[in-house]
Amino acid sequence: MMTKREREVIEFIADGLSNKEIGQRLHVPTNTIRSHIHNIMEKLILHTRLEFANYTCTDGTIRNIAKEISMVNT
Repeated sequence: MMTKREREVIEFIADGLSNKEIGQRLHVPTNTIRSHIHNIMEKLILHTRLEFANYTCTDGTIRNIAKEISMVNT
């Protein structure tokens, strides 16, 4: 299950923000964002960021994935 923070990170990635920009918005270090992205990829069974991008494009947008994850977690 995705945490609320992981879902937030997915939303920011969908907006095209870099790890540094996401960290600034969430007031956490860039390394923390990297950890969240790593955890998201583990949960989605993805190995590279390219696979992550491909996975999100296959279903339309990252926002669709974030919404689906939210629905599963409720």
